[in-house]
Amino acid sequence: MALDRRAFTQQAEWCRALGSELTARVLEALMACLDDSTATGRLVCDWPGEAGPMKDVVPLRLTGALHAMAASGQASELAAVYPPNDLPDTAALERAVGDAVARCDKQILDFLKYAPQTNEVARAAVLVAGLAVVAQETGLPLSVNEIGASGGLNLNLDRFGYQLGGVTLGDANSAVQLAPTWTGGAPHQMPEIVARSGCDLNPIDVTNSDQALRLQSYVWPDQADRLARVKAAIAIAQAHPPQLVSMDAAAWVGQLNRLPPPKNQYRVLMHSIAWQYMPDDVQHRIKLSMEGAGARGDQLAWVAFELNAKGQAELTVRIWPEGKKRVLARANPHVQWVEWLG
Repeated sequence: MALDRRAFTQQAEWCRALGSELTARVLEALMACLDDSTATGRLVCDWPGEAGPMKDVVPLRLTGALHAMAASGQASELAAVYPPNDLPDTAALERAVGDAVARCDKQILDFLKYAPQTNEVARAAVLVAGLAVVAQETGLPLSVNEIGASGGLNLNLDRFGYQLGGVTLGDANSAVQLAPTWTGGAPHQMPEIVARSGCDLNPIDVTNSDQALRLQSYVWPDQADRLARVKAAIAIAQAHPPQLVSMDAAAWVGQLNRLPPPKNQYRVLMHSIAWQYMPDDVQHRIKLSMEGAGARGDQLAWVAFELNAKGQAELTVRIWPEGKKRVLARANPHVQWVEWLG
């Protein structure tokens, strides 16, 4: 039994690069305290799969659990060292993390069952740009279908406001306003979305306060702007609940593509930083289904914001009948900046 320290150190490096020193320090504290004295330690040290950030993302399952314990008041020792409090010294943080793991062992085990569902709202800025390209090139309104939808927050992306470079799009009065640093051109017209639905193995019902807290907990606690944004998006989703189903992604995509093609609209498959969590056979079945439906002439498009083979996040689109994959943009995973290539 041995902790996969590389998974934790690599994730800590990514957290620091994305501006969360606290989450990086919590991961380092976890490495110091996880052992066979708790059920959490035993499970993590003997994790049956690949624990790292490109697969099972075990480190962020743990930080999400700890954030939820602090926010709910179940781990007062953590709440005392989490924002708005100042970042503590290493010894104090290790004590708080160790105490929380010991006292909230059962609750943390429940979090470990699920991959992180960040539902990063900032990704809507690149997704809406990809959908705008589909709408512009096809001249049709869109039926948007998202896999790995989590709580379905980004299915409401046409209810957000955007500043994409010099282009203003969307709802200027929305509580969610997105303005990443943007280089290059940008689409000039919002896509019209006439239908929307989502699929996730474990969809989150944001009308349930406990589930809404779980969704918020995956946002890093020292990033106040992201936390405010996800809370605003949850409020929008509570007012406009997305249609979500619990289902294998490949089975759901296959089911959609067996339906008669919708008239006077383009069906779009959409996903963001979800592909890496799907098993190889699920990815293969989705590709076969999409390419088969496109080959028979369905009005079909595929918009994805995912990590490429080099670990860089990029926005891609495929629009049938041509079906050629194009890279429209590059961005960092939290979409603080976007380089538009489309």
